[in-house]
Parts: sequence; structure tokens; C-alpha cells
Amino acid sequence: MTPLEIEEGAELARRAALALVRGPHRVFFEALDADRIAARTVGENVWPGLTDRQRERLRALVRERFVAALSPSPSGEGEIAWSFARPAASSLLVDLGLKFGARTLKTRWDVDRIRGRWKVADITLSDPGLSLAKAAGRSIGGSPVLRRDRGQRALAEALPRLIGLAGIAAVLLFASRRLSPPRRALLFLTASAPALLFAIDGTLVVRRALSESYALPEVVREEPWRHAQGLALEAQSAGRLEEAGERWDRAVALGAPPAPVAYRIGQAARQRGDAPFARAAFERALRAPEPAPGAAKELALLAVSEGKNEEARGHLARYLREAGPDPDTLSLAAVVETNLGNHEAALEAIRAARQMVGEGTRGAELEAQVRARSGDAAGTVAALRPLEPQGLLDRWALRADPAYLPVAAEPAWVAFLAETPAPPRTVTPAPRK
Repeated sequence: MTPLEIEEGAELARRAALALVRGPHRVFFEALDADRIAARTVGENVWPGLTDRQRERLRALVRERFVAALSPSPSGEGEIAWSFARPAASSLLVDLGLKFGARTLKTRWDVDRIRGRWKVADITLSDPGLSLAKAAGRSIGGSPVLRRDRGQRALAEALPRLIGLAGIAAVLLFASRRLSPPRRALLFLTASAPALLFAIDGTLVVRRALSESYALPEVVREEPWRHAQGLALEAQSAGRLEEAGERWDRAVALGAPPAPVAYRIGQAARQRGDAPFARAAFERALRAPEPAPGAAKELALLAVSEGKNEEARGHLARYLREAGPDPDTLSLAAVVETNLGNHEAALEAIRAARQMVGEGTRGAELEAQVRARSGDAAGTVAALRPLEPQGLLDRWALRADPAYLPVAAEPAWVAFLAETPAPPRTVTPAPRK
């Protein structure tokens, strides 16, 4: 792909994501290739045989599943925190961080060019490794589309209406003999309304039955494991860990993807401080046929906390390969490389992170800390200086920060800390014409 094509595809993904988290959803629905997702679910040979009404119903089900999985905050204040686009074998992968308040959801958007137009073919929740297209397929696939005998179906639909018409005719025949001509005319006029309704309704349903080669279920059944998953989450949040484990096992037995389940179990164990149990769960999440990449990042965090930087580097390499980059992971990689003495690789990771999020306090401070760990006092000062005109530099906090101890006695750093803080730069708006 050319750089222009990459930017076009990435821009479509960003516009669709903003429409998803802020509205209107119509823009997201137009970008989502719901036809192809639904066709793969019901079968490429079945899709052309469906009527327009049936296809629109399946499109709506697919869209609902995507919106439900990526539901925005109630306030509708979602935004895109960062983005990164990379060409794949036959499509474009766009990594987007969707931010809802203090929470950021890492997603991967698979964008294809179809008949000259960019379309979103799938969205994956990067850390648990959940493909929303596959999830929608599993949901719809639980209520299969079946071929049916159109003649038999038309007869079944028409029979109740024919019985109704026959009933009206019988009443008219029986009553008309006992009524005077004026009352008989009134009876016929009154009976004509329901008879006409029966006839019109019967004609419509018979035409529909004859046109539909396949039967769609009226209600799409929920996956059987959803209930067990809800009970597991409830028990987990209440601290009933043994019960939660049993519920999770039940959910997997009923068809829940095992890798995301193990990933969630590991996260809960890490939050309660049970590192061995968390590590076992994350390793299980990575051994699954469709692994949860976020487990590799969690193992890297555990390894860093134990001083095992070489092990952490390996886990991070796998995570970045399978889930793509994001500012937090690149920052963690910079810390690991710094601990291992590879300062150039650490700075490269920080530069990549800063490109994703743009210029700001966090990126500047991370670069300064990496340079300080390598003993580069001048580079540390140069990384922090752009923050001063914005009023984001606190020299007292820098003096107390242990990250800058390696350059604490360097003349360039001492002089920098001794400087009188410059006043924040104010921006004067341009006069209106």
C-alpha cells in the first residue's frame, strides 16, 4: 500500500470509531462491512438466497453486537487516545485506543478495500484477543438459518386466514336467511371489512412465504455460556473466588472462548496479589488455540516486578508482535531496555510512543528518565525543556524523583534545577476580521 492509501484507510477507521463512541452511529454502520460478516455466518451460498428483509435483519443483528461490545460511556464523552496503522497481508490493521474517562480500550480495526471503498471487516479487542466478527457469528449461528419448503410454508400461513374467511362466509349464509333485505345489506357491509383484512393479510404472508427460501428464527438465542459468565463475574467481584472459578469452568464447558476467560482470571488474581496463580492463568491464556495477547503483557509486568528483565523483554516482544504497539507497552519496553542497559532501544521505544500520542508531558518525562538512567544529563535537560513554556515543569518534583539520581551530580542537571522558572507562555488569540 502507498502512504496515501494507508492514511485513507486509517482515517476511515478513526471516523468510524469516533462515530461509535460519540455518535451518530449511522457513520459507523456505513463503514462496517456487515454484509460480509453476516454472509460468512449464514454461509456464502445462503446469503444470495435471502430476501432483502431477511438480509437487513441480519445486518442489524451484526451491528447490535458490535455496538454492545464497544458501548461508549453513558456521558458519550469517548475519544481516540492514540492510533497506529500498519499494512497486513491483504488489508490494513489500525490500532486505536478508545478512551472512556480514565479507561482506555485497545482495539484493532481490520480495514479492507472493497470495490474501491474502504470498509471495516472486523474489530478485535486486542488484549483478550476477541474478534467481534467471530463473536457476532457465534451469536447468530446459535439460531441457524434453515432451508424450508416454500409451498408448505405458504399453505401453513394461508390456512388460518382461509378458515377465518370460511367462518365469515358461514355466518353470512346462516344469518342472511333470517334477515330482511335492509338488514342483510348492512350485515354484508359490516362483514366485508374483516373479510378484506383476512384476504389482504393472507395475500401478503403467502407472497412472503413463497419468496423466502430460508427461515430466519424470530428470536436470536443468547449463547448458553453468557449466563455462567455473568455469575462468574458477580462471584469474582464479591470475592467468592472458589465459586467464581467453578462458574468460569462452566462457561468454558458451554462454549465460552477459553483464552479470554483465563486472561480475566489472571487479572483478578494479580489484583488480589496472588502472583503464582495469576502467572499460571496467563500462561494458560497464551497456550489456547486462539490466545489472548494481553496475557503476554501481564507476564511482562510480573517479570519486571521480580527483576527478570530478559524474561520481560521476551513477553513484550510477543505482545507487540501479536497485539500491535500502544504507548503504555512501548513505555514499559523502554523501562525494560533501560534496565538491561540498552539505552538506544529504550529511546527508540519512547520516540515511537511519542509519535502515537503526540507531544505532551508524559512522553517528555519518559524520554528524560531514560536519558537520565544512561547518565546523559544534557539529553535529560533537552527532553524536559519543551515542558517549561507550557507551565508543566516542576523542578521541586524533579529534585525528589529517584529516576534522576544517575545525573544528580552532573553540572548540566544541577544548573538546570537551579534556574529560575520561566513564566508560562500565554497564547493571544488572533483578532477577528
